[in-house]
Amino acid sequence: MAISIKKIVSIGLGGLMLGSTFCSGAFAVEKVGDVDSFVSDIVSTDNSNVDIIVGSNSVASDVVSAANIAAKIGSLSFLEQNGKSAAATLSVSASASSDDFDLLNDDATDDSINFTSNGNGLFIACADGDCADALVDITYDDSTGLDADNGAKSLGKLSTLSSVDDIDPSDWFNSDDDAYEFLFAKLNNDSGEWNINEEGLAYAVISFKDDASSFDDITTLCPGKRIPFMGEEWVIIGMSADKDSFALGKEVYDGVIKEGESYTLGNGYEVKILSIIQSLDDEDECKVNAQLLKDGKVITEVFDNPRLNMCSNGIGVRINSAWQNIGSDYGYAELVIVNNMKCLSLGEEYIPDWEAYGILKGNNTLEYTDDFKSFEYEQKKVGLALKYVGDDLEDIESGDEITIADYGSFTLDDEDEDDKLRVFFEMNEEKEVNIVKNQKVNVLNAEIVADTVFAGDEDSLTVNAPVVKLDTETSMESSENPLILVGGPVVNSITKELVNAGLFAIDDDSLATLAVVSETAKGNDVLIVTGGDRDATAEAANALIAMI
Repeated sequence: MAISIKKIVSIGLGGLMLGSTFCSGAFAVEKVGDVDSFVSDIVSTDNSNVDIIVGSNSVASDVVSAANIAAKIGSLSFLEQNGKSAAATLSVSASASSDDFDLLNDDATDDSINFTSNGNGLFIACADGDCADALVDITYDDSTGLDADNGAKSLGKLSTLSSVDDIDPSDWFNSDDDAYEFLFAKLNNDSGEWNINEEGLAYAVISFKDDASSFDDITTLCPGKRIPFMGEEWVIIGMSADKDSFALGKEVYDGVIKEGESYTLGNGYEVKILSIIQSLDDEDECKVNAQLLKDGKVITEVFDNPRLNMCSNGIGVRINSAWQNIGSDYGYAELVIVNNMKCLSLGEEYIPDWEAYGILKGNNTLEYTDDFKSFEYEQKKVGLALKYVGDDLEDIESGDEITIADYGSFTLDDEDEDDKLRVFFEMNEEKEVNIVKNQKVNVLNAEIVADTVFAGDEDSLTVNAPVVKLDTETSMESSENPLILVGGPVVNSITKELVNAGLFAIDDDSLATLAVVSETAKGNDVLIVTGGDRDATAEAANALIAMI
């Protein structure tokens, strides 16, 4: 997998941290060379003057560390010039491919899939390879269009597909379940011609019990839980039986609001808990009166027992519970607030040629539904899917990339050999994320938190933070700037080059290390951020951030 933070455009962003929060305390780190001088020169009088390099095969924590360093430098660059302003945009890109399968040389001993001259087989990839494996030996209901005559084949993990490790972070449901993205492709062999029919492609999100990956471990979704969707983390606000839809939003606030108090979202919006009234019939039950206001005016209001929703103008509130203090003087409401809401109507096109469906779990069976039932019907609603409903795709050949829901792709490649035709899933995805103060988003498996955004004036000033590049995209000979190398010689080829040249030494037992190698990148200095393992590298990165 290759992930890079391609650019960070910062208009007055303070303290944008990816994946971990910034701590100003002391870090145990070994310094080699004139690290302090290097750090003092990191930010020039205009824009940052360093390039940050991460290995193309780096672990996720190295990528996050590189992005954190870039974000801190971008923030400091802005403060050097202005000290105030408005907003931030982060562009993240990621690329990866799954395992492959050779259609012309499939192993006869592989009983999971064996094409006949006029048969078809299903290929599966997932953010977790074990979960992809779990969906091989099951039945796909006719509603899915994915049941294959010649069986199914897991192509394992596609690392750029997203997952949510805890879909119930506030323990509303006492759950630590996980949710994963899947891609499916059912390929037909028509006497040596390869085709994909309508309904033969799918994108899906399915939830599993924590750290579990069998079919029996597939578990249910409900409003308030988080899921990945199209590379980003979303909160489920509604799964309406009345409207037969999924309502999703991006988390802005998750917590508790006291009766009479409000949460301000910005742009004139606020969510207010007007009153919490204890039920006369049940002392353990309270009714909540909540309002959504714009510029002080009420635009929508609810008064009911939790769990309930309040949605308008792209803003949603899911109220999970409410209670009063011991003296019944005031109450509290536990809730999640989201913005950027979207609705996926079941059985209708979400994007052209792709219809949205709920996924139901049966007896070793998955099926699609466009009809959510109310709670008493006990539907096991375990996910959502986008099903291909476009034209049949005929005479597919090497070099063709079949796009799945404008997100991933299913690719055929003969590698210029007559007796080979590999199939695999791949992704090359880039997303831009806009950040407001205190908002947390998860995009392409990178968690992004903005803990300070400064108020703005009329004139915005754009500042470019350092670009995070892959080691395959640059070299010491071509770089025009000093370099910050994140990761050791195993994952970062430029670090390896310095080690092989005898300019730097590290082993598995090395502590978190910041090391400067002078005048080695076209006369520029190089700072190596590494350690004996991934945790030590992350500690070294945090130490550097604390110094900047």
